[in-house]
Amino acid sequence: MYIDRIKAIDIAIEAINRLPPSSENEQALLRLTNMKGEDKFNHWTKENVFEKLNEWRDEHGRNPTVTDLVEPGMPKAVTIKQLFDMRASAFMNAYYPSETAKPIVNKYSIKSQEEWAEDFKRQFESIKPTSAKDYDAKRDKSTPAWLTIARYCKVSTWNELLQLTGVDTSCLHRSKNGCERKITYTVISHTPLDEKLDALLACYREMGVTK
Repeated sequence: MYIDRIKAIDIAIEAINRLPPSSENEQALLRLTNMKGEDKFNHWTKENVFEKLNEWRDEHGRNPTVTDLVEPGMPKAVTIKQLFDMRASAFMNAYYPSETAKPIVNKYSIKSQEEWAEDFKRQFESIKPTSAKDYDAKRDKSTPAWLTIARYCKVSTWNELLQLTGVDTSCLHRSKNGCERKITYTVISHTPLDEKLDALLACYREMGVTK
């Protein structure tokens, strides 16, 4: 006679229940019950992950945590990663948040791109930095560095941030003693990189540097 795994476990549980009560028998029943639960969720899908976690929540009266995933019969962290393409901690925070957990808020991410651009412009015109490094050194420490602002404004370089915000860059061409400094760039040969060079020179012209 051939029987499946669940049926075999049921027969074993029934047999042990007919034996006199003892600590050994109780431990055996617990192990068999856990094995039965593991078998039920042996082939995890998104649906039965939620089913199992909801069962656990209803039984314990609270949402499960990442630590609870190590219990027998619970979906493991690697299973959640494979099914939902997210870390177990992120998954639990999204679907089964702790009642005592405080929401994580990035103090720098609550503004729009336009607001960040305006903040940078005000800060720039206030401190008149001579370079990106000078900006970070002089900025109000309650505001992020220029590179962080650039990311929020969806640009990647200092010059792109300057162009985007339209700041007055005349201060960038002053020497340490405050005198105006004139820089001249001359093209002495032509290469396949002419287009990139022209774009670079155009950028410098916008900043007030002569070609």
